[in-house]
Parts: sequence; C-alpha cells; structure tokens
Amino acid sequence: MTPKSRKLLFFGLACFVILNLLAWGLYVPYLKAYDLIHPPRLSLSRTPSDVGIRKYQTVEFVSSDGLSLRGWYVPSKNGAVVIFVHGHGSNRAELLDEAALLTARGYGALLFDLRNHGESAGDRTTFGLFEQNDVQGAVTFARAQPGVDPTKIALFGHSMGGATVLLAAARTPGIAAVVTESAYSSVEENIAEGVQGLTGLPSFPFAPLVVFFAQHEAGVDMSTARAVDAVRQISPCPVLIIHGAQDGLILVQNAQRLYAAAREPKQLYILPNAGHGGFMQAAPQEYPQRLITFLDQSLRENGK
Repeated sequence: MTPKSRKLLFFGLACFVILNLLAWGLYVPYLKAYDLIHPPRLSLSRTPSDVGIRKYQTVEFVSSDGLSLRGWYVPSKNGAVVIFVHGHGSNRAELLDEAALLTARGYGALLFDLRNHGESAGDRTTFGLFEQNDVQGAVTFARAQPGVDPTKIALFGHSMGGATVLLAAARTPGIAAVVTESAYSSVEENIAEGVQGLTGLPSFPFAPLVVFFAQHEAGVDMSTARAVDAVRQISPCPVLIIHGAQDGLILVQNAQRLYAAAREPKQLYILPNAGHGGFMQAAPQEYPQRLITFLDQSLRENGK
C-alpha cells in the first residue's frame, strides 16, 4: 500500500468514526427525549384498599380539552375534596398514602392518571402545559359529586404534578387551597439537573439537545410551563410549598423561588432529610400535622 493510499484509508476511517460519534451524540439524546414525552406506562401496583380506604369508586371523566381520564374517587364526609396529581412517569397510586391520611379525617379524594399515564388517554406528556387541562376536568368532576361543597376543592401535586396544579389553579376560579411537593419553578430553570436526573446523560453537552428533541416531539414550547408565574396569580388561594432539602432531581431552590413569587397566604415547608419524595417517612409526625393543619384551616376559612 502506497503512502497516499494509507493516508486516504486513515482519513476514511477517521471520517467514519467522527460521523458515528456525531450520530450517537444525536441519536441517544433523541431516544431520551422520546422517553420524556412518551414515558412507559406503569401498571397500578396498589389500590385504595391497600391503604385502608374501604369505600371508593373507579371513575372516568374528561379533561377540559376532551381526553378520557381514569381514576379513583373517595366520597367526601365533610364536603371537601382533595384532588391528587402524580408526577412524571407515575400513576394515580403514587399519592395513596397521602390520600389515606386525609380521607381518614373525612376529606374526599380524587386520584387520577394524567394524560399519557396509567389508564388515561393521550399520547404525549408536556410537563404541565396540557396536563393542567386534566386538572380542570378533575375539578369539574369533583364539584359535581353528591355532598361536595364546590367552594371546598383543594389541589395536591407532586413533582410535575406540583407544577401542574399551580398552572391549573391560576386558570380555575374558586380553588380553596393548593399543596405542592417537589415542584419545579419552571422547566427552563431545571434543564441541566432535570436532564441529568431523568436521562442519566451529562447536562453538557446533552441538555440542549434533549430539550430540543423533546419540544419537537411534544409539539409545544415547554419553556412556557412556568409555575413560578402561575403561583403569583392564585392569591388569595393559600398555598403550601413542600420540598426535600436533599432533592437531587428538582433542587430545593425551586421551592424557594416559588415561595418568593407567591403572594399571601403562603407557607414553605422544607424537610432537611427528605429527597424527591418520601416525606411521610422522613417526618412521620411533623409532615401529617403540617398538611392537615394547613388544609383544615384553609378549607374552613374558605368554605365556612
């Protein structure tokens, strides 16, 4: 082989390697972005009976934009209903322990699968932008149930569900109280940590690529999912913002930004030993007391 032939061979091999690296560098972020918009649907591993809730109904209702949603409804004994909204990639069973805590005190509960999760319809996840329509549909359903005071509806959301309930509360008149757990202040303020935590890819250089592909796949600009703007608009609806100081997925600074943006009445509850959830386990006495006191006071003042 002549020197010229060897140079051409090495050049061809180098081009092949570079092109494959570039292809990998684009294909892997695309796959991760696809999974964010189309998370695998988890089957229900628990039911309300597993946490001591004896009387409940499997229900179906529609979002405000017409999607069929499935859930569980526990009738209210005190006229109030708490609507529970799970996080990304989860389903309505995620917040059963919190629901059991409140239904034992007479609250009704509506736990449902967001669009593109669990047993609900839908084919894409938009990190709160369209999911707020699901919450609005849940509010309409809850207010129509026998024995429910329509002025005593509270929203409770975890992670993506926390941001979603803030977005929904800003658009839904008459919400009596909002509780968020591990909520993000906005999608754009959590790109680096969120991409690394949800996909396992380093934030640089992959975060911008994952976001680009995710927005293209979802067909919406998810940077407009700004719970930090929505929380300013829900007053005088009281809000309780809960977060774990050890949360590595959605950093505790998100809760501080949300609290700073919120108007009174507002409360901030940071659990020093909690991560992205597990609050009842991290503070088995204080957490239930704080949650129950907040809801009892908020709904009593709102609904007489």
